[in-house]
Amino acid sequence: MKNKNELHLIENKYAVDKLKINNFSAWPLVRHRVFFEIFSRKINFNEKLRTRSKLQLIKNFFYGAKHLFQLKKYDFLFFNNADKRTLTKNKKQYDIFFDSWGDKVGQENALFIEWAINKHYSKEETYSKNVISDLILKLGSYLCALFVTLDYKDADVLDNIKQEYNLQFNTNNLLKNKLGEIKFYELFFKYIKPKAVFLISSFTKESVVIAAHLNGIKVYEAQHGYIGDNHQFYNSVYKFDALYYPDYLLSFGEQEKNNLPQDFIFKKQQLLPIGSLFLEETQINYTNSYLDSLKNNYKYIFCVTLQNIKEEVLLNWVTEQAKTNKNWLFILKPRHIKMDYKKYTKLDNCILLPENNVYQVLKYSNFNITIYSTTAIEASAFNAKTLFYNIDKLSEKYFDVSNMYASMINEGENIEKEHLIEEEIISKNYFSRNYYTNVANTNLTF
Repeated sequence: MKNKNELHLIENKYAVDKLKINNFSAWPLVRHRVFFEIFSRKINFNEKLRTRSKLQLIKNFFYGAKHLFQLKKYDFLFFNNADKRTLTKNKKQYDIFFDSWGDKVGQENALFIEWAINKHYSKEETYSKNVISDLILKLGSYLCALFVTLDYKDADVLDNIKQEYNLQFNTNNLLKNKLGEIKFYELFFKYIKPKAVFLISSFTKESVVIAAHLNGIKVYEAQHGYIGDNHQFYNSVYKFDALYYPDYLLSFGEQEKNNLPQDFIFKKQQLLPIGSLFLEETQINYTNSYLDSLKNNYKYIFCVTLQNIKEEVLLNWVTEQAKTNKNWLFILKPRHIKMDYKKYTKLDNCILLPENNVYQVLKYSNFNITIYSTTAIEASAFNAKTLFYNIDKLSEKYFDVSNMYASMINEGENIEKEHLIEEEIISKNYFSRNYYTNVANTNLTF
């Protein structure tokens, strides 16, 4: 039986539905922060990825600012991430989640509100026609938060949770910021009057979702990772009002629709299977002679998918496997290069290929090693078997290998023959095919 996620345990113990702030249910506004503080302490994970360079932040702040003077022309708003511009189309960086939808509704009518880890692509490099930094809107949210006063109901519920889990965040500051965001975006949407809002990771943009709904605007969320029946942000013991959740999920496929999790925040009719553009493009169009040549030099190729979580533990284990299996090649694929990997690539059969993305490596791999990355389901699309390294039982917490092309390796164990049994044909694919056709055939409701 899977270990339940931390939010599930809290929601089974505490009546979080009673916690109110200024007539809003407060739990949907704070559960993301609660989880990450607990999670970060357990595994030393830092969710803050945005650059701290003041000069770069200033440059980003003014990125696309001219679009502020023509806001009323935009019928569709896309809250996107600069690092998701991982496809090249017409020699420009194409957003793998939203540019196809921008094309569908007309790029002239679409405004992309972009979050960047480091910096944005230049206007000449960017496929989307109208892009603005999210930082300038954050300033508006901050100013609105200065005028927020808090009116709690049953605040002791959150106080008790914080005490039990030793949570250190400032409740007043957090909720003032959230309510400031809601007020700002409520005014922002009221002024623009968009027909629809598109976003990823609604659990970090709950203020945007709420503000859109207060204005009667539909919200579409694009699935960006594996969900399943134990994802802390897409499964909730308490079902709050529709105000707090997107109206539709643009899903990878039929999996969740056909096997609706008991505590899923979406209903079956809200799931619109579209597929994964980046995965499909790699499957169909990508070739690499160097990666292909590696197959002749090694018996097996392993893509080691890193997640900024327990990386050193996983890498130390991978290094030990590489030492004893010289004819196996391990290709390290960090999510973001935030540390020096030199000590893990001293062996000839343990390498780093920063010029290739994880899908490109998976296409030429026999196996995918991960703790609990979404690549666990994506790998099978390339006929690569996933080997979960079950550190702190995190793998089994989110995945059931009995229904997957995968094996579970418990922490401290080595890769054995039974883990390496390969299948020639993968009968079950998580992803819908024909992405562009699916987008074209989807009827958007406003």
